[in-house]
Amino acid sequence: MRSTETDPGTGKPPARLRRPAEKAKPKRVNQAGRPTAAELERRKGRVMDVATELFVRRGYAATSLVDIAKGAGVATRTLYQHFGDKEAMFREVIFARDIGAVIPPPRLEADDTITTVLRRSARYAIDVSLRQRSIDLMRLMVAESHRFPEFMQKVATSIFMRFRRNIAKVFEAAAEAGLIVDGDHTRSAELFTDLILGNTPIMTYTNWETAPPTGEDLDERVDLFIRGRFGVDPAAGKAASSRGRKPRKHAPAPHTATLPVDTEN
Repeated sequence: MRSTETDPGTGKPPARLRRPAEKAKPKRVNQAGRPTAAELERRKGRVMDVATELFVRRGYAATSLVDIAKGAGVATRTLYQHFGDKEAMFREVIFARDIGAVIPPPRLEADDTITTVLRRSARYAIDVSLRQRSIDLMRLMVAESHRFPEFMQKVATSIFMRFRRNIAKVFEAAAEAGLIVDGDHTRSAELFTDLILGNTPIMTYTNWETAPPTGEDLDERVDLFIRGRFGVDPAAGKAASSRGRKPRKHAPAPHTATLPVDTEN
């Protein structure tokens, strides 16, 4: 039988008969917590770096999602969740903007002449086309073009048009500043990039490497372009005898195979 003995002072059972009080269990705390947005971006950047390196070095067929996951230090299921299958990952690598140093597109500055701004634009064209990331990605696109022909054509066209658009903006700004007459700035950008780059990018992308043009080479090409396109004296930055005339019209030329990988804007 249960004892009915109580303490006269408190009305409770004597201490010797009381059950020991149960200690409250500590709440489990997730020490790790959810990753922050910055951490998720860092992880994605790491995955993209590893995927790009492996695809460039091994090719598409010899690279697996397991290899990418192992190199990036994440679970394979994480890649499936955030990127999809291997083909989706490959497309992401090709489409991705450069996560390394970005080369700003050229801009017209207050004290520029047409010569100074186009010389800066020429160096931009070479820097963008021949930096190592551009070379690696374009070689990868060339190597895998038979596997994804329509995709590669779409990407290459998008890259090239964006690159030329950056150059066309320079001509638009120069016309607004009165450095050149208004005209077909898209055509000017096409002629300018063809003259400045020549066959150097395609020779480099296909491993028939040639030395990039020197600073003197670029300056000479810029001066030649200015004289031929605008009739301007590059030394003075002013029109020679035909100030105010429209740029010469040329028959449209087919696009060349010079495809710089432009990932900025």
